[in-house]
Amino acid sequence: MPDSLSILLLTALISFVGSVHPGPVNLAVVQATLSRNFKVGIWVAISGTLPEIIYTIIALKSQVFLAKNQAIFEFLELAIIPFFLIIGIHSLYTASKSAQNIQLNQRPKQILNGFVGGMLNPQLLPFWVVVLVYLNSFFSLESFSSQFSFVMGAALGAFLILLIFAYLTNRFQVKILGLFGKYAVNKVIGLFFISMALFQTFKILL
Repeated sequence: MPDSLSILLLTALISFVGSVHPGPVNLAVVQATLSRNFKVGIWVAISGTLPEIIYTIIALKSQVFLAKNQAIFEFLELAIIPFFLIIGIHSLYTASKSAQNIQLNQRPKQILNGFVGGMLNPQLLPFWVVVLVYLNSFFSLESFSSQFSFVMGAALGAFLILLIFAYLTNRFQVKILGLFGKYAVNKVIGLFFISMALFQTFKILL
């Protein structure tokens, strides 16, 4: 098997597994699919995949520099706190609006939330730097084809798991909404984001 294909498949697998845990992008896909439809959920998944491409390119071009400057990662961990709070409060606010107003006005914001959520994920950059170190022990990533395979593999794995989130949400929409019961979906998601902000704050302080 050519190295480029091996890098593509291995990176896609790592990206897929690494994106399973709940995060802002996954929740944005679920929220868009529930409040709009499967098609909008796919668009949010696409926008949420773009940061994977951006961060893998940054990791490729500056992995040595980033490994020596941990302050960048510390800044990203701090930046995620106000972002989670803003998204959480915004979700609680929109929960009080009528379903019709959300249906008419929220689609562009939902798609943008997927991208912004991915960009402000503090784990992406160090994650891909570590993956690069691992892959370099097996392959040479100096050629354009190997680097292209690495970037595309990361995007492919992330998009596939988000697509599965969108499909399962659409497939079991009635059951998922039933689990939320009388509470608005946006309210539940808003409380989740605020909880993530508090968890991130305690993680940094402790």
